Amino acid sequence: MPQDQWHRAALRAVAPGMRFFTSSLVVNETITLLQRRGFFSASLEFLEQVRSNEHLEIVFPDAALQAAGWDLFEKWGGSGASAVDCLSFAIMKRHGIRKAFTFDDHFRKPGFEILKG
Repeated sequence: MPQDQWHRAALRAVAPGMRFFTSSLVVNETITLLQRRGFFSASLEFLEQVRSNEHLEIVFPDAALQAAGWDLFEKWGGSGASAVDCLSFAIMKRHGIRKAFTFDDHFRKPGFEILKG
């Protein structure tokens, strides 16, 4: 969202041809947050954009991936990483992804590179 504190930095980080991954849990977390803050139509618009974005792959976790995320939560949850963050770590490991499109420092601790704020 343009009013987000990280919006400009995120736009600067996008390069042509980039491919992005996220999970259905991150999408659910985002649309729920928008809905609860009173932005239901924005949540629907976000969902439509995410589902139709050809540069974005939405990963739907299977049982093994979810279990890997929970194992990582046991390791990193005490330092502040959420269960959804840890599932993202598991997805990134499975796909060999080293860079996270985030400003969240929780991704640094397991060894991922993040955007600079």
